[in-house]
Order: sequence, then structure tokens, then C-alpha cells
Amino acid sequence: MHPLVRRLSRALASAAALTLLVTPAVAVAAPGGNVDAGSPTTVTSAETHDLPLETSTPTISGTLRVGSTLRALAGSWTSGTQFTYQWFADGQAISGATGSTFAPTWEHRGTRLSVRLDGSREGYVPASRTSAATSLIHVGYISQGLPVIVGSATPGATLTATKPPPVPSDASLFSYRWRLDGESIRGANKSELTMRPAWRGHEITVTATVEKAGYVVERVTSPAARVGGAYTRSPNPVISGTLRVGSSLRVARGTWSPMPSSFSFQWYADGQRIAGGTRSAYTLKPRDYGKKITVTARSYRAGYGTVLRRSAATSEVLAPARRWVGDDEQARPVGPDGVLATIYIAQARSAECTWERRSATEVLGSSVGSGQRLFKVIDTDETAFASESCGVWIKYYPGMVTPSDVTAADGVYALGDHLERGVYSTSGPAVAGTSCAYTFYKGFYGQDAVIGQGTVTEATTITMPSSAVGFETAGCSWKRIG
Repeated sequence: MHPLVRRLSRALASAAALTLLVTPAVAVAAPGGNVDAGSPTTVTSAETHDLPLETSTPTISGTLRVGSTLRALAGSWTSGTQFTYQWFADGQAISGATGSTFAPTWEHRGTRLSVRLDGSREGYVPASRTSAATSLIHVGYISQGLPVIVGSATPGATLTATKPPPVPSDASLFSYRWRLDGESIRGANKSELTMRPAWRGHEITVTATVEKAGYVVERVTSPAARVGGAYTRSPNPVISGTLRVGSSLRVARGTWSPMPSSFSFQWYADGQRIAGGTRSAYTLKPRDYGKKITVTARSYRAGYGTVLRRSAATSEVLAPARRWVGDDEQARPVGPDGVLATIYIAQARSAECTWERRSATEVLGSSVGSGQRLFKVIDTDETAFASESCGVWIKYYPGMVTPSDVTAADGVYALGDHLERGVYSTSGPAVAGTSCAYTFYKGFYGQDAVIGQGTVTEATTITMPSSAVGFETAGCSWKRIG
């Protein structure tokens, strides 16, 4: 039996813990309802046959546009109800649209969508409920960053237009259009343009047109580049610094001749412009984890052409420097020479990871389990211990782990980051004849942070309480249904 299951089984044997149990016939609160964090749903009673399911009319949430993800919200049904889904456009079933979420395509523009939920639970009469139809589905919007003119705007030189990846990513570039002082240049519809002597003193821009069926055509125009005299030296910028979340990078612009009167900079992550990243230094954020960084340097000097140079891309940004590897033999001191006080995250996967916070005389908090682990070291702790099977602990930042807002398996999850709050359902333990366990936490520092817990032996539905910041599960998988 999983250690979390053993621990919760002992806890639930007490009379106080028994107040957490909810009978199968009790309906689950709809998202946004007032749910007692100390009263999650656990199903353990004997089956009652041929009872009617308590049902609710489903609703659809999301933006009614092509490409936007819509979600079917079940509402309140009998605890443990399992659902299948079918989406409709103007009353006609959409082939393959059988999940709890659906993103309309260009074919659904101008239609009204609805969704049917078929609910079932052993011992109950199956039921179907269909949502009201939505308003009309509108065309979608393409998100496309401004193109950038790279090169030296001097007679005889060639400029190149580059653009960040669009969203959605399969939107296609229809054309480029170069302009001189706002007027189209005949035949200039490629990604490159060679400067002519007659253009000296004038400004060059480029417009990119991006399109996708069912979306509004997007046209975006670059900042202007002024054609002028040539620099004898205009090197590409070079990035220096440690490629870890929380570390700072700097750009070396190199030696120019003559020296421009001013420079401007723009940092990028995987080709996407970083909002606010316009200085010569940039501190890597959690959202930059795993991405490649580039920077552009743009020069200005009266009488000289606008020059924009781009750095080479870095390797992928690494996890934060605050890290440690657990040891089966000893605890580590908390402080500057040992484990720093912060929240750590580890990917123990199938291994059984154990951690403890300790004072000089006692264990202050502990946890045992597999999968993703979260662990908060407090500055008043004397030592911290973690088994070698936990793997590498790194400082946790919200946004650094790719979230799954609809599913959860063995491990610890930060609500609002790794998982959305809402109503979740499980079909029961992964291994027949066993049980699984779940816990809600107000923090990641051990048993004294528990605000609700339960065991599961069959199909069950729970609601993530607003008071919880963390969720742990062992022995079953959960899926968001509302």
C-alpha cells in the first residue's frame, strides 16, 4: 500500500476523520460553490441499485470564437458519476468532439454550439443532459508580433524581415510588403530587400500579412529603418551570463565605428518578444525556463543608416541555481551553507521519495510519496532531509512547470499553477481491490498543513477548495469535469 494511503487510512479511522465521508447520493457543488475544505467526497458505502441520478444541466464556458477552447461544465451530479461528452453545431453532432473541451474551427463559424453529457454510475439509472445553445461562433483572431528589419539600411546592403511565430502556430504568412516613406515599393514582396542609393535619407518599413481560414486577416508593420551612410564596423551583439532562472544576462554590443549616439535593445524567448525586456541586462524569469534567448541591438547616429543586429541564440535556460540532492544518510543544515529556506520541487516519478523538516529534537514536517513533490523549507528549521530517491530538488517558481489544468495522477500539485481549481472525477483506484488517497494542503510543509483528506475505493467526485494551495493524490488519476 502506498505510504500516503497508509497514513490516511489510519487518520480516517478516527471519529473526527469520519466526518470527512460523504455518501454517494450527495451531489457535488458546481464550480464556484461554497465547499468545506475539510469535507471532501469519499465513497465507501454499499451500492444502491436502480436509483435515479441527481443531475444538472451542463453549461459551456469560454470565448465564442474560432480557435478558442470551450469547456463543458457538468454542474452538480451524484458523486462518482462518470461522463461521456458529445458536442453539437446547430444540433448536428461534431465528429470526434467527445471530450470535455472543444475548440471550434472555421467550419463552425456562424453556428451555435451545445454539448450533451451522458452520466452513468453503477447502481443508478443513466441520464443525459444537454446544455443550452451558445450564441453564434465568431471568427478568431491571430496573434502576430511585429516583424523586425535585420541588417544595415545603407545603399547596396540587403535587409531581411523576420517575424515571431504566430498564434495559432499553423497560421500562414500570406505576403511581405516593403514600403518607402509609407508608399509600397513595386515588386518588393519577399522577406529580403536590397537598398538603393536613391533611398538615402528615407525610411523603410515592412508589413507582414498573416492569415488562416476562419480568422481575421492580421497585418503588422515593423518599426521604420532610415537609409543612410554605412558604419565601417557594426558587429552582432553577444549575450553573456548564467542561463538559469533568476540569473541575469547582459548584452555586449561590441565595437562600432563610428560610435552610434544611442542604442536600443529587445530581448526574445524562443523568438517571442519579451515584454519589458528593453535594457542591456535581463533577469531570466520562470516563464523563460527551457527556452532559447536572443537579443537585438538597434543603433542611431545622425546621417547613418539604421542598423539592427541580432545575437546568436543561447542554449536552453536551465532550472534555478538553488538546488540540492537528497542523501539517505544525513540531514543538511538550513542556512547559507546548506539548504536555503524556500519552496523546492522534485520529479521523483515512480520512486518513493521521503522528506523531513527537523528541529534539534524532533521532526517538524514530513511527506512520503511518488511523482512530483513540493517541499517548503522554513528559515526556523534546523535541518532538512530528503532521500536519494527524490532526485534533484530545485527552487520552485510558479509557471516553471508545464501545467495540466484538467488531469492529475500520483504526486503533489500547486493549485492555480499546475491544476485549475474546480470539480474533478476519478473512476477509482488504478489497481483493482486497492484504494487511493488524496489530500488538500494550505502549504507544502508537512502534516500540519493538511486541511482535508480522504480515501477512494470506487468512482468519486471531489471539488478543489478555494482555501487549498496544494493537492496530493496517490493510487488513482483525476480529470477535471467542471
